[in-house]
Amino acid sequence: MNFKGKTAVIAGDAWGLGHATALMFAREGAQVICIDDNVGMKDAHTLRIEEVEVPYFHADVSDAAQVQAVADACAKTLSKVDILFNVAGRDPVRQTFEKTTHETWNTMISRNLSSAFLCSQAFLPLMKKTGSGSIIHHGSIDGVLGNPSIAAYSAGKGGLLPLTHVMAHDLGKYQIRVNCICSSGPRKSPIAVSSVDQSRVAVTPLGRQGTPQDVAPVVLFFASDAAAYVTGAHIMVDGGRTATTNGCYDE
Repeated sequence: MNFKGKTAVIAGDAWGLGHATALMFAREGAQVICIDDNVGMKDAHTLRIEEVEVPYFHADVSDAAQVQAVADACAKTLSKVDILFNVAGRDPVRQTFEKTTHETWNTMISRNLSSAFLCSQAFLPLMKKTGSGSIIHHGSIDGVLGNPSIAAYSAGKGGLLPLTHVMAHDLGKYQIRVNCICSSGPRKSPIAVSSVDQSRVAVTPLGRQGTPQDVAPVVLFFASDAAAYVTGAHIMVDGGRTATTNGCYDE
C-alpha cells in the first residue's frame, strides 16, 4: 500500500493500536499526526514512534473545544487530511446493568462514541478538500453482540455502527468513505497474560489473543485504494470469536 502524499490523523491513542497504526502508515509514506491526552506527553510537540518522528497534539478527543482547537491548528499547516482513524476508547468497567453508575455510562459513551463524532466533524473541512478520503472508527465485538456486565461499554461501541452507516451515506457526495473495525483483544501492547486473556483464547477459533499489529493492517486496507468501493461496512477482527455461538452443542 502506498500512502505517499497522504496525511493520516490518529485520534485518541498514541500508545497501543494507534501507535501500531501510525507506524504502519508512516512506513508506507504517509504523513502522520497523533492526538492523545497522555499526561506524560502534555508538553510534547512530537512523538517518536520507533524510527519515525510524528507531530503530537495533547487533547482529550471527547472534549469538543479541545478537538476543534487541534483541527484549527492542523488547518494552519495542512492543505488537507486524507485519513482519520478514530481509535479513542476507554476500557470497559465491569458492572451489571442494574449497578451501572451514571459516571460509568457517561464516560463510556463520551470516550467510545462521542469522540468519533467530534473528531469526524472537526476534521471534515480538511477532508472535504481532498476530493476523497477515508474515516475509520474503532469499534468492538462487544458493540455488535453486547457482553454481560459491560452495558455502558457495549452501548458506546455499538453506537459506532449506525454512526458509520449514516456518515457513509451523508459523506458519500464528497467521496469520503466511512467504515468500522470491530476487534477483540487489548488495545495496548504488549499483551499482559491474565486469566481473562486465557478465557478469551479458549473461545477464539484461532487459539490466540489478538494484538494491535493484527488490527492495524485492516485500518490501512480501509484507508487504501484497495477499498475504494467499500463504505458503510464493518469488519470483525476477532480471531473468529463471533463466527459461532458457544454452548449450544456438544462436540
